[in-house]
Amino acid sequence: MIKKNDIIKLEINSITNLGFGVSRHEGLVIFVGGAVTGDVVLAKIIKVSSSYAVGRVEKFIEKSSMRDASRCKISACTSCAYKAISYSHEKNIKAEDVKEAFIKAGLPEAKIASLTPSPALSEYRNKGQYPITKDKEGNYIIGFFAPKSHRVTEARACPLMPKFFANILDTLVEFFKSCDLSVYDEKTGLGLLRHVYLRRGEVSGEILLTLVINGKEIPKKEELVRLITGTYPDIVGILLNENRENTNVILGNKYTTLFGRDYIYDTLAGVRLKISAPAFYQVNHGAAELLYKKARSLAEPTKEDT
Repeated sequence: MIKKNDIIKLEINSITNLGFGVSRHEGLVIFVGGAVTGDVVLAKIIKVSSSYAVGRVEKFIEKSSMRDASRCKISACTSCAYKAISYSHEKNIKAEDVKEAFIKAGLPEAKIASLTPSPALSEYRNKGQYPITKDKEGNYIIGFFAPKSHRVTEARACPLMPKFFANILDTLVEFFKSCDLSVYDEKTGLGLLRHVYLRRGEVSGEILLTLVINGKEIPKKEELVRLITGTYPDIVGILLNENRENTNVILGNKYTTLFGRDYIYDTLAGVRLKISAPAFYQVNHGAAELLYKKARSLAEPTKEDT
């Protein structure tokens, strides 16, 4: 009978879409954080229920051939489900997921086309929304929420984002320090800084910077504008977004423009777009163009079509 705090040897047989390795022991399914298909590990059991258990890796006995440590070197961040495995294995997993979805829908005879890979594997995201907190020493932590929690892990240099996003975040942290700005606390509802939101036009290169705050104003806003615009000329707009609600929703409804304009321009599939901060826009520009190209080829529109 498996108990909490047991340490057991497990062979990982598969991986979930949340990035947990899956194994079985004494008939019980065990989800293991930090493990991938093909790993053999010593895992510490941290939760046990009637139908499953959850563990974490204490020691790797044998590491899987699926692993590719070069994809992300930020060990603290666990927000990406497949960050530890190679892209070729990730494609195989996703292709199988599609097949399984059709089988579960009662369509096992459906013919599944081969998976089209993303044109870029890194620095492809044109949008970053980063929660802000502080550690016990008072250092600002900017990154992403750990899965199923609101614990922020430091990930300014996320390899999926343009490298200069990290530079902008570093500059902002220095400004936050100089003003000793407080960070939002979900429990008390107090504190000013909630999120940094960056959006970039892939073709235009224009950047929109939005600070999400639990208030109306930010101290020394003129100094902030001079610092940011003097360092990053591609930033065409700096906004404040007011969000005073105790909610998981990142953006509030009220915006104040501190500098420039409240939108950027970009071009997608040959169409010039005007994109505001709250507007939806595909985060992977290259993949979005592939999708539109495929839709156009399947639809075969003519000039007479509406």
